[in-house]
Amino acid sequence: MEEQVFCSPFREEEELNWDQNPDLLIPNPIYSNPFIKKFSIIVDSIPDYHPGEEIFHLLNSGKLFSQYTLDLRNSGFTPQNAVENLIISSEKTQQIFLTTQGFLSSACHYKQCPVPILKWLFQMMSVHTDFIASIQILNTLMEITVRNDSTSNPSFRPWIPSLSDIARVFVNMGVGFKSLFALQNLQPDFSEEDIFSEIQMTSEKESSGESSAEPIFTCLPENNIFNVVKFLGLCTAIYPEGYKDQEIFLLLILLFKMSLEKQLKQIPLVDFQSLLLNLLKNIRDWKAKMPELCLAISKLSSHHHNLLWLVQLIPNWIARGRQVRQHLSLVIISKYLGTKHEEIPNASDLQMSLLCQYLVKMKPSNLLKKMIAERRAEQQDDLIEDTLHIKLEQQAYYLTYVLLHLVNEVSCSHAFSSQQRKYLLQLCGSLEKHIKCDIREDARLFYRTKVKDLVARIYGKWQDLIQNSRPIQVPFL
Repeated sequence: MEEQVFCSPFREEEELNWDQNPDLLIPNPIYSNPFIKKFSIIVDSIPDYHPGEEIFHLLNSGKLFSQYTLDLRNSGFTPQNAVENLIISSEKTQQIFLTTQGFLSSACHYKQCPVPILKWLFQMMSVHTDFIASIQILNTLMEITVRNDSTSNPSFRPWIPSLSDIARVFVNMGVGFKSLFALQNLQPDFSEEDIFSEIQMTSEKESSGESSAEPIFTCLPENNIFNVVKFLGLCTAIYPEGYKDQEIFLLLILLFKMSLEKQLKQIPLVDFQSLLLNLLKNIRDWKAKMPELCLAISKLSSHHHNLLWLVQLIPNWIARGRQVRQHLSLVIISKYLGTKHEEIPNASDLQMSLLCQYLVKMKPSNLLKKMIAERRAEQQDDLIEDTLHIKLEQQAYYLTYVLLHLVNEVSCSHAFSSQQRKYLLQLCGSLEKHIKCDIREDARLFYRTKVKDLVARIYGKWQDLIQNSRPIQVPFL
């Protein structure tokens, strides 16, 4: 939407005219469309935040289970000691109290905790609407998992949720199965029907009339989402070999897609980044999987600003994270410039050389011409109205703004040496010649100023890199 700001010195006089003549139907001529059009200011063509997507559909939450329907007594678990027997024989509300107040931890101090109890805790943590209760369940899960991992028995392996367990809790939060696994060529070995069929419907729930079809969340369950992500972060840290490469691949796609939720876009996703870091480190066949991962991420959204958000979500304090940022940025740039993104090189010198070629094609005027040609092809008409031309120009500058951010991601993620100064010098020249000189600022068109400001900041950063990578001058003897 375009926000138009207008200030008139005749405002007070106009209001008096309307007060004195309530039957006046013709407004003052100074408010006619040509006047407003001439002095209007377009200020929000390039938003600060990505648009995001609606990932969590809360009306579908609780379709599988809720805190009132999860019951250990129906898990088929046979207790092995007095504490487990006490927990199993208790009512549903008492089960949560006993498991979070140290009874379960004491029972599992010298033995591995039964998997049905751990799975029940994992599901209950994801669905319990009380903030404190969900945190207590998370603490219990983490304590038991760490203790099981530290045991001296080599046959003991800590329980970690399977990919289907993870998908189940997020589907129960209202995320569609097709949103979790959004790419048709990357699907798990189970289906949505399998997830629903694994949930046991207890006879008590049916007889009491409780229905898990009722929505359990009225607002986005941020606490539950982050608790699940925190526990997965612990699992991937203490048990790196717990997931196969293909499962890690699907988990990464799942996390990236969920991070696009509109209501999460202004919240720091620190736990998401920690989990992403662990998953990237745990990939075994990195050389083969990294290009595939970047290509898959670039298909998760049709909006370029959303894709920029995904790039910036990737942790850049490890080498693999920086490598994914660079490669993914080039894939997205090539996608919107209409080049072959499957042929992105891995070598840093080749990437910088390719970036120099891409930067020349990012002129806002060139992007605008391309958009106009596409619109004319759709309309099968050579006429482009002024209002449509302005909208297309705003879109062209918006795209330029995002592409420049991606250029910055590629260029500033490298550890530059003195031999790579030539690429920075070439980038600086192209940025000034093809981008900066193509932008004509206008007081009414704020989006042009915003792009030009970004150009200046990137140019200054590149100049600093050039100065820091200057070859050492050896004194003449």
